Amino acid sequence: MTRCATVPGPDQSERDVLDARALAWQRRPVLRDVYHRYFEEMISYLPRRDDHPAGPFGRVVEIGSGAGNFKSFFSDAIATDIVANPWVDLAADATRLPFADASVDALVMQDVLHHLPHPLEFFREAQRVLSPGGRVILTEPYISPVSRVVYGMVHPEPHDMRVKLFGAPGESDPPAFAATGAFAANQAVPTVLFYKHQREFHARFPALRLAHRLRRSVLVHPLSGGFSGPVLLPKFSLPLAWLVEDLLLPLAPLLAFRLVVVVEKTGAGI
Repeated sequence: MTRCATVPGPDQSERDVLDARALAWQRRPVLRDVYHRYFEEMISYLPRRDDHPAGPFGRVVEIGSGAGNFKSFFSDAIATDIVANPWVDLAADATRLPFADASVDALVMQDVLHHLPHPLEFFREAQRVLSPGGRVILTEPYISPVSRVVYGMVHPEPHDMRVKLFGAPGESDPPAFAATGAFAANQAVPTVLFYKHQREFHARFPALRLAHRLRRSVLVHPLSGGFSGPVLLPKFSLPLAWLVEDLLLPLAPLLAFRLVVVVEKTGAGI
């Protein structure tokens, strides 16, 4: 799966969308500034593996790499995506990862979880492939009172807060959305999973601990226009905009558009 602010039109392939997003990345400096800050925060949560042959952070795998923006920022990551394309090292399904048990130190995801029709299957795989102390680090949409209105008005991806992610005992888990394709989505999945169903998550995955849950992006991200919307924030105003962002952050439960989550494998329950 890959991050996407747009969905393919009737005459667009998944590769067309990735090409358009790669072009937008090059043409939108405010967008790059926003995402570079996301990347910096995600990297700050990578576990240290100072004696690992792969480097000080061990084996880092990005899920849903898309047009390779994270890897261009952090070159040591193994870039994977369900859509084979020139920017990835490996085509892989997030729910069937081609890695051995306890062989990965970090799974990094940028706008991916809400594109997975069966997000719990991904965490089953994460619990399997992560080494003890390994982490899933993800940045996703957050559904706050303000973002819910804005997403509903201008964003093509739906956000169904009524979604049921956990099946009844003895039953399969229901899908997070009915649409199909790599860019189908339900933006509410991360908010529902890590706020409404946090207890169920821990019961299902006893080896995974929710280490951090941080609401972010109260101003600059929505004004950046994302990958396809109008840019409402000129580049020269970024220093002031980030200052205002910091001042507004205490209001994140009401205003936030993004969610940073860090899930750590403890080894308990395995």
